[in-house]
Amino acid sequence: MKNPTTKIKAFYVFNALAIGLLLISILLYFFFENTKNKIFHINKQANIEYVTSLADNLSEDIIRAAKHDLYLTLIEDDILKEYVESDLKLFVTTKYKYIYLVSKNEKDFVLLADSSRNMKEKQKLYHLYKLSKKNNFKKVYQEKSSLYLKHNDKEAQGASYLKPIIVNGLVEGIIVVEFSLQEQKTISFELQTLENMFKIALGFFSIIFIFIIWFSFTDKKREGEKNIAFKNLEIETKKVLELNNSLETKVEKEVEKNRLQDQQLVQQSRLAQMGEMISMIAHQWRQPLGAISATSVNINLHARLNTLDKDTAINLSDKISEYSQHLSSTIDDFREFFKPNKEKKSTTYTKILKSVLNIIETSITNKNIELLQDLQCNEPFNSYPNELKQVLLNLIKNAEDVFLEKETANPYIKVSTYKEGKKLILEVADNGGGIDESIIKNIFDPYFSTKKQKDGTGLGLYMSKTIIEKHCEGELLVSNNEHGASFKIILGAEDE
Repeated sequence: MKNPTTKIKAFYVFNALAIGLLLISILLYFFFENTKNKIFHINKQANIEYVTSLADNLSEDIIRAAKHDLYLTLIEDDILKEYVESDLKLFVTTKYKYIYLVSKNEKDFVLLADSSRNMKEKQKLYHLYKLSKKNNFKKVYQEKSSLYLKHNDKEAQGASYLKPIIVNGLVEGIIVVEFSLQEQKTISFELQTLENMFKIALGFFSIIFIFIIWFSFTDKKREGEKNIAFKNLEIETKKVLELNNSLETKVEKEVEKNRLQDQQLVQQSRLAQMGEMISMIAHQWRQPLGAISATSVNINLHARLNTLDKDTAINLSDKISEYSQHLSSTIDDFREFFKPNKEKKSTTYTKILKSVLNIIETSITNKNIELLQDLQCNEPFNSYPNELKQVLLNLIKNAEDVFLEKETANPYIKVSTYKEGKKLILEVADNGGGIDESIIKNIFDPYFSTKKQKDGTGLGLYMSKTIIEKHCEGELLVSNNEHGASFKIILGAEDE
């Protein structure tokens, strides 16, 4: 028979080992957490130290090159500007991928020098960071100190470093370095994987610890129990408790499962609405962005030919401002798109067409597309002018895309307005060869597009039909004529 004292010693040694194993696992986990935080800190400091050194070198070089007013110097001296931009470009890498110089004039901040000629890249960066940049520029000017910004946008995965160029105690400009944090994200992912492994190990050791404690306890208890009836009662009580706990756990799991399913449905609905809205906005922004690009080329051409007089410069800059205001108003239009309480306004087809042509006429002219107008109806009607502009803009742009795709000779777009009975009609026709009869009945379906290989979303015509028929209480019809396709917007007159 075993000595009771030996049993007691073995019991305590066994439990001490289990507790020691659990404590070591916990200490290892917290040590790992501390090490992980240090790695993140060191990585961040390394980024800041490098970009600080980079910006300091650029600042010193720019100050040496431009010995007086930085804004006027770079605006007036093209050779110096090219030198500064070349200097910025020298420091561009796959990580530090965009560097530019910003200065403040009397009204706002302007771009003085730029390390990239890639318009698509610059537009993407402007879209990601535009909401925060202006206030940050003001802060650098006020505090005369550098600013490090880590972008929270998941799509950005980057950071910005803003370095003021200070001459005689005044901020002459700001060097902005946009750099990628993909390396830090990779480190974070690998550390997170290791952390998950630690958590699994900790959970495993915790289960072993609980099992050892439970086994030791039940073994000791079993040795001391002599009353069979009491033991059976205790076993039955334990079963009842385990059953209750099991039922409670099942109920909690089902409740949690239902709650998560509800949240997922709500989230999916929100994401679907957001995705559709973003696609629509992107579709409507293509035209004014193209017009801005064309106007910029026009300014550049006049400047190179020394024909950029004051009136031309004012006219072209006014156009760019108008296009930019349209981009902003498009956001407001889409924000109001699904609201049922919008107020109708009195307008005419002529006013709507004039507003649209202010945006798209430059693009049409540059592509040698002839625009024919036959405006016989100037009768007012009540509707939503902004939404009608979007529809007309979309119809004209679709015709333009067809010409480019089919390489149509002598392309033209004809916009006609006329009245039939009490109905006011605006017709957009082209000579692009028309729409295949096998698909013409599907072109208003959502996500149906004949331009998918050219970034077609299939939302433009679907959105247009929704606006005309559900919001404006009219009709949007399509047919083929002798030379191409014809779209008709049919609305009621104001007295109706």
